[in-house]
Amino acid sequence: MSERSDVATGGDGALGRISLQLASSLDLDEVLGEITRALIEDLDAALARIWLLRPGDSCATCAQAKACATHVPCLHLVASAGVSERTDGAYRRVPVGALKIGVIASTREPICTTDLAGDARIADKAWVREHGLGAFAGYPLVFRGEVLGVLAIFAREKLSAEKFDRLAIFAAHSAVAIKNARLFDDVQRLSRRLEAENAYLKEELRGAVPAGIVGDSPALRRVLAELDRVAPTSSTVLLSGETGTGKELFARAVHERSPRRDRALVKVNCAAISPSLVESELFGHERGAFTGALQRRIGRFELADGGTLFLDEIGELSLEAQAKLLRVLQEHEVERLGGTLPIRVDVRIVCATNRDLSADVRALRFRADLFYRINVFPIEIPPLRQRREDIPLLVEAFAKSSAQKIGRAIRGVDDEAMAMLALYDWPGNVRELYNVLERAAILAEGPLIGVHDLPELRGGVEPPPEGSPPPADVASLREHVEAYERTLIADALKQAGQNQSEAARLLRTSRATLLYKIKAYGL
Repeated sequence: MSERSDVATGGDGALGRISLQLASSLDLDEVLGEITRALIEDLDAALARIWLLRPGDSCATCAQAKACATHVPCLHLVASAGVSERTDGAYRRVPVGALKIGVIASTREPICTTDLAGDARIADKAWVREHGLGAFAGYPLVFRGEVLGVLAIFAREKLSAEKFDRLAIFAAHSAVAIKNARLFDDVQRLSRRLEAENAYLKEELRGAVPAGIVGDSPALRRVLAELDRVAPTSSTVLLSGETGTGKELFARAVHERSPRRDRALVKVNCAAISPSLVESELFGHERGAFTGALQRRIGRFELADGGTLFLDEIGELSLEAQAKLLRVLQEHEVERLGGTLPIRVDVRIVCATNRDLSADVRALRFRADLFYRINVFPIEIPPLRQRREDIPLLVEAFAKSSAQKIGRAIRGVDDEAMAMLALYDWPGNVRELYNVLERAAILAEGPLIGVHDLPELRGGVEPPPEGSPPPADVASLREHVEAYERTLIADALKQAGQNQSEAARLLRTSRATLLYKIKAYGL
């Protein structure tokens, strides 16, 4: 059989063998490597390269594909063989329509030239002379009308018509192989994502605390009002507050009140990630990317695609990790360690910190550009001592959940214990309250938790001295409110004949809250 008929059929010979190899592999990297190596061997090329458009890109404006500063989609260099195997050089990105590669993609027409020195489309004449190159040929990679990318070769000898025809067959077979590999990669990616989401959700269920946001204080209502305003948007939220204030619960509230509620809320504890594993944890890695990378790993950004990513304790990230995170937030794409193609992600970011990030910026411990990127909608979570009105409700909820957790018939706390809990300053905030009540539920001998079940709080409660004088010449707003509240409570007690339950009914509050106020005001 002649070479010409072999080209036309793609049967026996090198092209048929290569076609079988391409059909047998569904790994995109392997397919790309096989194509470029085959071009070098079969067409006697000095350099073979493949540029691909990212999935979802099209020959349109940057409104659909924000690839680069030129505001048009870019072809990305993903495979190279021959005199150079690097894919990170000057031509790693070529805008569609620019240079000879971009022209091939935009016109869908092949280009062949044997006058590299005189062809204006050949940009680097010195490189051509250095490697003794005499010809260039490029073909668009098109599958069912969709432009996937461009396949191109440089040769030292002039290309015959037969070799140019052979390149056309290569391009046709390669487009099919690349599309199949991409479809298979999509299926594998979705399968791995479902597996990762399943494992992640199981882990979350095992560690879930059976209590949400509880309370009705003015400070809490202010925070919830801010959450209601920002949740329906895609804006980045920065939650700040002391340790133990429940920032994770507020992050979940943002997610559950957003249009992304049906997708995953993925949490990352930045303080718990080793600096050497930040990229792998956040962006994922390919098999063999580093020692111990035995299989591909989906990063948290990919896992949260379409949903929300909660970056807890973001202030603990190293400066190097901050730079890598900033790039992802700016470009909305990640690259797995060891990968060749960027992956577009649509993720809503919620961050949390117990640090003063603005002070860290001034001290050069936190990048200013990252701070401004995440500080779009800051929300300050108040400490528990600033929302004491919520303590009785929290105590009731936590006592019940603790009783269920340890299998005890605990109904709640008695009045004296409630007063002690309400007057304590709670430096560990809501988390400390939960742990104290769980410990007390274990110690309690009866159905109610008493003062004797709270040994760690004794000596930590200091009610104001009875009859203490007003502290200033001009009282603050808070002091005016407290004075008015003290008068209301005293009047209600007098009207109820010192019956605390009746006074609580008259004031439309709980008896536990009233008891706390009585202790606090020394009534």
